[in-house]
Amino acid sequence: MNITRYDPWRTMEDWRQELDRAFHPLLQRDDDTSRVVGGDWAPAVDIKEEDNRYVIRADIPGVKPEDIEVTMENGVLTIRGERKFEETEERENFRRIERSHGIFYRRFSLPDNTDAEAVEASGKDGVIEVIIPKTQEKQPKRIEVTH
Repeated sequence: MNITRYDPWRTMEDWRQELDRAFHPLLQRDDDTSRVVGGDWAPAVDIKEEDNRYVIRADIPGVKPEDIEVTMENGVLTIRGERKFEETEERENFRRIERSHGIFYRRFSLPDNTDAEAVEASGKDGVIEVIIPKTQEKQPKRIEVTH
């Protein structure tokens, strides 16, 4: 018996995003990758801005923190990993499978005022917390135009 996973909420979210793109083109930024998701499923996240840092919390139950990779490159934070189906369980006895399994990743564009060298990540109780410290805001430099 081959089990096919159907996720009606994912389909509805895809439709909502398409409608947003169709009816709100001015709200979309070409460089905004905060919605970039990939793989077989995407963990839900909360993003909070505090005075001196950004905090990202991702719900990733069933995956050990050491099996999750967090990277930051060129102002883009990536969280990736894989939740495996427990091979000890016999698949044919299941009537329904709603929990997602497989590879996941989420990417987030971060502002220029983040300190990539000081990013920290920790995991507990199925939640990964990523702390991204802010740097001193850079003020635009005025350049004199000469003739």
